[in-house]
Parts: sequence; structure tokens; C-alpha cells
Amino acid sequence: MACFLFSLTSAERGLLMDHDLQSRLIYELKILEKDKERYTSRLSLLDEYRGQRLKRLSPKDGCNYYCIRRKNAAKYKYAGKEADKSVSRIKEAAHITRALDIIDRNISLTESLLEGYEKYDNASIDEKLPFSYRSEEIINDADYLAVGMKWKAAKLAYQATFPENYPQNKTERTSDGTMVKTISEMVLYERLIAAGLIFVYELPLPSNDYGPNLYPDFTVLSPLDCKTEIIIEYVGRLDLPQYRDEFSRRLYRYLLNGYTPGVNLFFAFGDMRGHIDSLQVNKIIADILGIR
Repeated sequence: MACFLFSLTSAERGLLMDHDLQSRLIYELKILEKDKERYTSRLSLLDEYRGQRLKRLSPKDGCNYYCIRRKNAAKYKYAGKEADKSVSRIKEAAHITRALDIIDRNISLTESLLEGYEKYDNASIDEKLPFSYRSEEIINDADYLAVGMKWKAAKLAYQATFPENYPQNKTERTSDGTMVKTISEMVLYERLIAAGLIFVYELPLPSNDYGPNLYPDFTVLSPLDCKTEIIIEYVGRLDLPQYRDEFSRRLYRYLLNGYTPGVNLFFAFGDMRGHIDSLQVNKIIADILGIR
């Protein structure tokens, strides 16, 4: 399964995995072209000052004084202080001319990058390989999005048949409007979205041990096979005896229901303040995406 940067939004990951870099190049090119148009327009108003030369005289009374040599003139003539209109306009024309040189080089470089840019999602790479090396089993990001959205719609419909799990404890609103119970859960929620993973918050899990239904914090559809359902639990306060005992019971129940830590069951542990560790979240997401 191809993987990309965690900073991508879910919409971006729904496109080709290299879409973000390519779109940034296109966006940068548009900005450069707009800047070039703006600077060129301004420079046209300063045409009479282009090509004129300035020479700064020795400062006097804390002020800078200048002489100007105009186009085709043999000698410099005194112009006045730095604030003099001619002096300031000559400086502006010189700065804009230099800026346009840099912009033109950047435009040329960006265009060459876009011209030679190749997609590196699995499907595009597969097309470039000899037939013997191609695989029909590769799942690309577009496949994951298509299958994942159907999976999520079905899971949300299933979730609606169960009572909501402690709705009075849900105080934090995520970017898509979902209410979660803690700020750390909200952080984890947003990181999963940014990684392009498709998931459901507190999807009911009927237990094989005949105990009450489990409500895992996050149930994620695996991007590796579009079939495996992966559970992520936020474990916030293991320093509290009651919380620690409850976590032990939940872990035991997950094991009884066929879940294996590090395979289809992951835990994000909080510190004694109930704060989540971003590096730990990165590792969990990398494992789910198949990054080693």
C-alpha cells in the first residue's frame, strides 16, 4: 500500500498519493505568475527611472545623500536626500527588476519540475513495470477511498441501531462535527483524518464473551487490504488504580475477541496529565499504513 505524509487531509489522500506535491507546484506557479504580472505592471510606471545609476555620498547630519547619472549621461548630478522622489523611484525600479529576474528563474524551474513530474502511486508504477512484475493485489489510495466510504456508511448505519455511549461525557467537537470525550481523543481523531485513514468513532463491538458491548475509541479500516478492522484505544490515566483495572479488563476482553496488540489493536497512552504523545501517534499511524 502506498503511503504519504501524515499532513495530508483525507480529501487529498483520496486523490493520487503524490497529488499534494504536484498541486503545491501548480499553486506556486500561479502565485509566481501573479507576482510577475503585478511587478511588471508597477515597473512599467517606473520606466523612466530604469537604467539610471545612483551613487551615495558621505552621510551628513545622519542623512544619506545621492547623485544620479541618468541614461546616456556622462556624469553624475546631485539629486538630494534618500527621500527624494527620483532617488526612491530609481531604488524601487532596481529592486523590482531584480525581483523579476528571480521570479522568472523560479517560474522556469517550477515549469520544468511539473513537466518532468511522474506520479508514484502504485497504479502508475505498476503500469511502468513489465507484465511479469505487475500485481493485481496492489490497493491504491483511490481504491481505499472508494471502498472505505462505503464501509463507513454501512458502519454508521449500524452504529445508529445502538444507544450512544455516554453522550453526556462528549465535550470536545472535532473538525467534522463529531463529539468526543477528551482533548487527546480529539487530537488523535484529527491525526487519523490527516493521515487519510477511514474510521468510525466508538463503533459498537458486540463481544464474544457475552459481556456488555465494547465501544472502541476508533475502528479503522485497514488501508492494506480494505478488509481488516483495526482498533485504536486511547488510554489516558494508567496512574489511577481504578482506570488501570478497567484497562486490564478491556484488554483481556479484546484478546478473547480475537484482537492482537500491534496487529489489529493499538493503544495510545496518555501521560499523568492525560496528554497524548504525538510521536506515539505517529508510530501507530505508520504501523497501520505499513510504513517500516
